[in-house]
Amino acid sequence: MTKTMILTGDNNIPALPMTEAQVNHLRRLLAWLRCAYMLDEHMQRGFMQGAALSVQHGAATPERAGEILQQQADKINQVPAYVRQAHKMLSKALLEHDKRSGVVEGCRSGENLQAMPVSEKPAGAAGAKRIRRNQ
Repeated sequence: MTKTMILTGDNNIPALPMTEAQVNHLRRLLAWLRCAYMLDEHMQRGFMQGAALSVQHGAATPERAGEILQQQADKINQVPAYVRQAHKMLSKALLEHDKRSGVVEGCRSGENLQAMPVSEKPAGAAGAKRIRRNQ
């Protein structure tokens, strides 16, 4: 059973309960913003690591990689601060709604959500437990 997501109001606008369809539209809007403007810190970190690897493997010069990183930083900085803040707040509200509804389990800050438990991941997979042998 899912619970209704309610956007809290103020003195001028009453609280607004959202239907599941509206919540799904919000989910897609936030995902589009996150992808189109690289608002997720993990995406930004991955982009920088990709640029470093392209230099390391000879696919780009350090100057070209720096230019690409600067272009992406400029694109991110073009997004107004209030839009970035709204994205952050709505993403947090959506995550809280999903936790209450049982869509996702709560996770500690900084912990990645995983599709399968670590115990079921194949050896060597990202995030898999490493087995130490006593020798």
